[in-house]
Amino acid sequence: MKVLGILMMIDEGEADWKIITIDKDDKWAPYINDINDVEEQLPGMLDAIREWYRTYKIPDGKPPNTFGLDEKFMDKAYAKTIMDECNHAWKELISGEKERKMGDDLGEEVKKLVRKLSTNSLAALATNVDEHKFPDAEDFGDEDAMTF
Repeated sequence: MKVLGILMMIDEGEADWKIITIDKDDKWAPYINDINDVEEQLPGMLDAIREWYRTYKIPDGKPPNTFGLDEKFMDKAYAKTIMDECNHAWKELISGEKERKMGDDLGEEVKKLVRKLSTNSLAALATNVDEHKFPDAEDFGDEDAMTF
């Protein structure tokens, strides 16, 4: 997969990032390397993607989704920043580092929730899953292509 960019959807008041990718073996992949290339090579595709995300929950009786960042697709560099931040937060959570850093000003309910999401708790919830090493951002290979 090649990461091209990212779209910020708002779900229940929180950012729900949608990473925009293309299969590295897709016939368009040699021509599309960043989000701006999508509009250049496939006019209207980004609008169609945004509208799909806006409306896909409507059949379930939910309202249309909304977006942050003025509904703009952000480029590959911005996407990498968000991916790195999310990866860092995930690592802190499952390693227990997040719990150790929490101040006394947080309620006990929040602390209990963070405790439940520790590595040991996750392993207990998924006993039939082999340990999996997730790639670090550096493992994506060629920085320009940002593939994995």
